[in-house]
Amino acid sequence: MDDWDNTMFLMFFVLLQCMNRRNVAGMAVLEAAAAMPTCLSGLSSTLLHLTGAVMHSMSLADVLGSVFISRVDDRRRVWVLERTGGVWKDLQREGGKHKKVFQRFCRLPRPLFNEILAHIAPHIQRQTMNWRQPVPAVQKFACALIRRATGGYYRQSVHGLGLGLASVLRSNIDVADVLIREHGHLLQFPTGQKLQDTLDVVERKGFPGCVGAIDYTHVYIEKPAGQRGECFYDRTGQFSVVVQVVCDHECRIQSVFVGCPGSVHDSRVLRVSPLHREAQRGGGVVGTGGEVLRGGRTIGRYLLDDAGYPQLPWIMTPVGGNSRNEAEQVYDDCHTSAWSSIERTFRRLTFVWRNFIRTQIANMKTLRKEFMAICILHNLMVEHRVQVDP
Repeated sequence: MDDWDNTMFLMFFVLLQCMNRRNVAGMAVLEAAAAMPTCLSGLSSTLLHLTGAVMHSMSLADVLGSVFISRVDDRRRVWVLERTGGVWKDLQREGGKHKKVFQRFCRLPRPLFNEILAHIAPHIQRQTMNWRQPVPAVQKFACALIRRATGGYYRQSVHGLGLGLASVLRSNIDVADVLIREHGHLLQFPTGQKLQDTLDVVERKGFPGCVGAIDYTHVYIEKPAGQRGECFYDRTGQFSVVVQVVCDHECRIQSVFVGCPGSVHDSRVLRVSPLHREAQRGGGVVGTGGEVLRGGRTIGRYLLDDAGYPQLPWIMTPVGGNSRNEAEQVYDDCHTSAWSSIERTFRRLTFVWRNFIRTQIANMKTLRKEFMAICILHNLMVEHRVQVDP
């Protein structure tokens, strides 16, 4: 097909040059004839024939030019497929019920959407090129939110948003990188008054010195290429990656660790996580500070975890078992009540951002970025008290 186009272009160029030379010759003859005396016989018929030849050449050049332009335009439509962008046009409407439609697709209310966009737009907006216009930053941000909220595949989103497949892939990566760089401070333990508020709330539930709850979940992936697949084969018979999350009483995520294969036990994930290394060095929120009990005894800060994990100085687990006495039963009930915030966090993550319900492509670098970006968006929604309607 490319050879045929090159041949057609060459033929068109040769014909055009020939016709230009012919037109130049015809105009020269016309000028010479105009300079001659008008009394000569047969001059009018000669001028008429020369004019017809010139007009015929010009019409032939116009026809060949239109054929060539049509051919090039057809090739362009294959290179850049024209799309209507119907969903994106609907999301740009404002007022009335359009606010609910916008939040149903993007999960964020429009004021919060615009606030986040103002911070990340300078970092995701590309420059104008000679051959095409860049994708607007607002459209890239909305595309990333819609895919993570609906859990659809890339090819299901490109036509409705008026974007190409490559543009959607780059948009998701760019948005995730900028969110982590600009709002990554949201994924850390609180300090100052916010930390004290968390300690006070959990203390009223019977756990003074507790700064949060920790648990683990699995993100299912396709069989990794070029790696040992059995390492990612978990107890449910699927390929997955383990995610460690720490949250507070308001389901605000404080720490995230992604990347261990699905066959690794949760206690092993804890030992290799940065949180464990920091606590062992005596740093971080669990390695510094403490609380004074009513009897005058001082205890360090700690996290709540479920049964089956090691009892560390900064990890408190339930007693469990069938031989518990009354005091241990009360302790376990209080532990379950305080630790349930992490379960609510996981439920809200999968309810709002449904992208991680389905099986992911086994690209660990992109998977970590996307999960951390979703946790950042989750914290922003918690901070602004955003209620999501399914």
